[in-house]
Amino acid sequence: MNETFNFKRFWTYFQYDLKQMWRNHSKAAIMIGGASAIFYVIWVLCGLVFSQHWSSPVIEARVVILILAFAILELYQVRTYGHLTEKKAGSSWLMIPASKAEKFVSMLLITTIVIPLLFFAVYFILDGFLSLVDPTYGKALFTGFVGTYTEMIQGISSLSEVSPILFTPSSLIFPTIISVFCNFLYFLLCGICFKKNKLVGAIAILFGLSMVLSLLTGLSMPHLFRNFQGNIDESQLAEWVVRLANGMTILTCLLTVGLGWGVWRRIKTLQH
Repeated sequence: MNETFNFKRFWTYFQYDLKQMWRNHSKAAIMIGGASAIFYVIWVLCGLVFSQHWSSPVIEARVVILILAFAILELYQVRTYGHLTEKKAGSSWLMIPASKAEKFVSMLLITTIVIPLLFFAVYFILDGFLSLVDPTYGKALFTGFVGTYTEMIQGISSLSEVSPILFTPSSLIFPTIISVFCNFLYFLLCGICFKKNKLVGAIAILFGLSMVLSLLTGLSMPHLFRNFQGNIDESQLAEWVVRLANGMTILTCLLTVGLGWGVWRRIKTLQH
């Protein structure tokens, strides 16, 4: 197999990869993407049974369900390509006539772009449909988010005029997108590295890292408070906040690149 990247061959494999992804995970996709409709049915049935009247989920509960569904989607990435660690499925995947670079790019596109976008598209379409057919449902979440985003932009613009910190929409959107990429790639990497107990192993690593970070944070707090003793100039505090935010964004970018590199190395060394 020619290991160079061929776009025509990549496109053929990418389409095949999408079809296989749907074939293997269609049930989970329907359950997660349709969480809004499932929750709506459960809420309505409970209202009819316990209070004998029709009631739709309140907006706060709908937002919580959206967050939970997306969190489950992130965790599910341990299974999207987790079959590669199985001897039969992994061997079949290695025999597919496509280079490892093409498989790697397809894997990243599906994991970080296609799956999240399809999730939000399906989720918001179903939520919008329910808001149209049921007057008690309230306005669609997407409409509410657009309004909230517009208000946030206006607030950021007014805040930037009186604050020494320059706030921009990109300063919030870009770190959020990078964080999503980082989370999805982390669970993808755990899925193709662990042969058994993939999710348990991924969560165990996160728990261990959180313990270490908590310890380091606790040890660094006294030093941080010593630096802030006395009067603090507003511009100095603003500069510290900007440096912290930029440092966290850079760290997340480095982690994302590192996780991507780990996925690539795992693909190159995958054998059965």
